[in-house]
Amino acid sequence: MQLTQHTFDPWEVAVQIDGLPFTDFGTGDKVAVAWNNDNVTDSVDNNGNGKSAINHDHSGTFTFSIDPNAANYAHLIDLANNLTGVPVSVTSSFAHFHTDSARITRPTDTTLNAEYPSVSVVFKASVLQVDPVTTA
Repeated sequence: MQLTQHTFDPWEVAVQIDGLPFTDFGTGDKVAVAWNNDNVTDSVDNNGNGKSAINHDHSGTFTFSIDPNAANYAHLIDLANNLTGVPVSVTSSFAHFHTDSARITRPTDTTLNAEYPSVSVVFKASVLQVDPVTTA
């Protein structure tokens, strides 16, 4: 399965989870946005004719590595226990990645990153959208 991913430092993007700004990031934390598949697959047949297939898989993930001692982490755990999806938004200097409904899939992958505790919180979105950011 092909994966298309963008990884950002948290201070380079604006993050909103469940309609609230999320800023509880620390040293070494990352924000990643990934699609499970590309939307179009190009190929060439035996006669040299090009063709494209659209696979219609727009699902993807938002992954946030955060400090489990951060104030917003408790809110994320509450979201993990809630069965309803929440809106998630990541805006960089060039694109706005967003979904209307995402669910936390695994909130407790704890690692040590340069003696800094970090937890990966992964939101699964059935439809992950991206829009260009335009400046007026």
